[in-house]
Amino acid sequence: MTSPTPPQSFPPALGLVLAAPAALGALITLVLPTVQTVVTSLQRGGFLRESVYAGMDNYAELLGRSGFWRSLGFTLSLTIGPLLVAVVVAPLLALALDRAGTWPRRAGRIVLSLGIVTFSPVGVAVAWTRGLRADASGVAGLAEGLRETATAPGTLRLIVAAATFGVVCALAVTAFLPALRARAAGPPDGGRVAPAMLAAGALVAIAAVAVGIQTFSFGMVLTRGGPERSTETLASLQYDYAFRMAEPGAGAAVATVTGVLLGVLGIVATVIAVACRLRVTLLPKPAGDAPG
Repeated sequence: MTSPTPPQSFPPALGLVLAAPAALGALITLVLPTVQTVVTSLQRGGFLRESVYAGMDNYAELLGRSGFWRSLGFTLSLTIGPLLVAVVVAPLLALALDRAGTWPRRAGRIVLSLGIVTFSPVGVAVAWTRGLRADASGVAGLAEGLRETATAPGTLRLIVAAATFGVVCALAVTAFLPALRARAAGPPDGGRVAPAMLAAGALVAIAAVAVGIQTFSFGMVLTRGGPERSTETLASLQYDYAFRMAEPGAGAAVATVTGVLLGVLGIVATVIAVACRLRVTLLPKPAGDAPG
């Protein structure tokens, strides 16, 4: 029998050194681009004419146009299908895997991981373009509805829900499985499972909406925002302003508003995580689990 390993203490400076690469990465990939986007949103011109300070004019024009609100509403509607998969289907699948035992659970995690790493939004969207061919049949024929203004929004919602079903389910199940394992450290009646599942469900729902707000590939590949801008998303509106209309200030304004929405969702997620005291904990192996 071996004695327990005594806890080791490390100098605080070591933690700062280990955190430095992450801080530098956040500065380069998040902070600086965000500041540059906000600065650009306060300007006019840039590509074809001299850039001048415009103050809040870009925001006033953007929020005063019905096109922005239509794009926002359609973008949010695209999140409904994935959101239902994340908060309804995924918990049930996670429960089934958890109750199946150690080896099915491990095999399920491997399969889910493969689904996550192999998912390509552009590749899946390009595959759906086969449905626009005259000889299209089967499920791919659903894409035919993208040709008409009246049916294009609903058709794109169905395609997004179907195309992202696997990856959304995989990500959500991966989040729910640890919550279900909370009963291993709790009372025999599993009193910790329900709060953990609710917290995980709230975070998964927020993540699904946050990712959906940034939807770009499916709409750009399949409809390019048409017909008659009926499937235009916030991301495609940003692209149109910045590159098609050569108005980087207006495009940056759309990006900034989108960033504010994502920031609010991030704050809500942080509050939930703090209020629920979520943390990563190594639990002892339940007695019923197989060894290995």
